[in-house]
Amino acid sequence: MTMLDLLSKEEWAELENELNERTGLDVNAYDAQGFTFTGLKQWANRLCPRIKEIPSALQSVCSVAHQNLASLARQTGQPVVEECDAGLMKICVPVFAGGQFVGALGACGHLLEDGEMDAFLIHKLTGIPEAEVEKLAEDLPVISRARAEELSTEMEARIKGLTAT
Repeated sequence: MTMLDLLSKEEWAELENELNERTGLDVNAYDAQGFTFTGLKQWANRLCPRIKEIPSALQSVCSVAHQNLASLARQTGQPVVEECDAGLMKICVPVFAGGQFVGALGACGHLLEDGEMDAFLIHKLTGIPEAEVEKLAEDLPVISRARAEELSTEMEARIKGLTAT
């Protein structure tokens, strides 16, 4: 069983787009190996696309965060709301079908209201000048932890609706 047994690539992209339009978050479906597969990309802020255009930064910030959160979500069977190394909120909702982990639905790109973006650490991880990081982060959208948890619950309900048989 795979994510594409639950929905087509196009249907996953529609779900990503719908959630992005409603929340402003960068929403992605991931397969069991942690790879996105729809090709859809909507940015939640100006900083993330700059980080992700650097292959080593994509690996050291984004991929590591997803792998860690997806592993925790897989182990617990519950959505996870945490921060990536850039200090931005990331939601990871595990997708199980027939008792098997088949992937995850993730959303990210806003700053938790009690969180802090670390320009120096981002500079160290990516090589992007600290002043550029600060400029790109000036208008980061902010989300409360309560709202992020609420969204994770909504995303989980959508997933359970797909996998209920």
